[in-house]
Amino acid sequence: MAYLTLVKPKLFFGTPAWHPWTKANIGKLARTQNRALHFIHGRHVPPLEKQNMLSVPAQLVYNDLLFFKKSLCGLTDYDAMARITEGRVHRGDDPLHPRLQQPPARTELGQSVFDFRVVGFWNAAPPALKDCSAAQFPLKCKA
Repeated sequence: MAYLTLVKPKLFFGTPAWHPWTKANIGKLARTQNRALHFIHGRHVPPLEKQNMLSVPAQLVYNDLLFFKKSLCGLTDYDAMARITEGRVHRGDDPLHPRLQQPPARTELGQSVFDFRVVGFWNAAPPALKDCSAAQFPLKCKA
């Protein structure tokens, strides 16, 4: 409980905008998370699954998808579809959920921006997750 109220909000605040895209920065977040868990639990830290927590990379993906869903539902001022376009429909695609196409990015930094990063995860999401409301999204996403 102490981790969820004291550490996690500070550690993952603003990650859709400031996303640690290098392995070194993600490693620093993971080390900070582990240090906080050792401070709270002592020497024997239970596994993350037992604590109903996500690893740092999984938490970053979850935060991106949650922010994208909120912006699609109009709960934020950010226009998520400003640079993202709907791609061509391929054989086997669901016609109700068109595949999104990533915006053009030529550099590694351009490939780490939110618009480029979230499209791959959104296309891989199941249709039930795409159809739910923004309020139901966190429960269905973690299930």
